[in-house]
Amino acid sequence: MQQVPHDIRSFRRSLRALERQVELSLASQTECCGVTPAQCHVLLEVSEAGSPSVSELALALELDASTLSRAVDGLVKAGFVLREEDPLNRRRYLVSLSPAGRKKVSEIDRVCDRYYEGMLASLPADDRGLVVEVLPRFTEALKSWRSSCCGSGCRAPRKEAKA
Repeated sequence: MQQVPHDIRSFRRSLRALERQVELSLASQTECCGVTPAQCHVLLEVSEAGSPSVSELALALELDASTLSRAVDGLVKAGFVLREEDPLNRRRYLVSLSPAGRKKVSEIDRVCDRYYEGMLASLPADDRGLVVEVLPRFTEALKSWRSSCCGSGCRAPRKEAKA
């Protein structure tokens, strides 16, 4: 059996701890805003994208269409988003924020901005800058590696098919 470097195990342990903290933070932040974490992600993505199609939202959030549809259905029922037929393609539906949805996004932004501003302020200035700089790159590396893998739990990048 191959020996795993200590820094990999330490990294994995830290990543699991980070994941738990992020889940707890999201749950508490969205709970006070009256939406689920999934609905929060949809609202914020729609706010940034304008009026994406349901399929564009699913792609951006990396969710299957049925999961996304349930989240959008809940937001439509709550009055936070509108789902309308695309005038250029009647088979597509566009999702946009309603006035109540724009207000909800402002509330989420206010709560989350205050929370993360306080959290980042608790770090030394050099560390704060490093976290803000590295986190997007780390997120992109995770996404890229996962998409090159052969599925969940993969151990190596996907092998190219031989011609």
